[in-house]
Amino acid sequence: MEEYWIVNPDNKEIMVYQFQSQNIKRYKTYKINETANSFIFEGLEIEVERVFRN
Repeated sequence: MEEYWIVNPDNKEIMVYQFQSQNIKRYKTYKINETANSFIFEGLEIEVERVFRN
């Protein structure tokens, strides 16, 4: 596995992790009013607020 996304509905955030040799290479946490982006798939993104619409 090279990348993992965790969606946290309690904090309304998305955490994106990139792995290399089973270790975390880098990660980023995205919050409302931000756009979550993939580290490895160019163009894969989503506005965080769209995930948590009521």
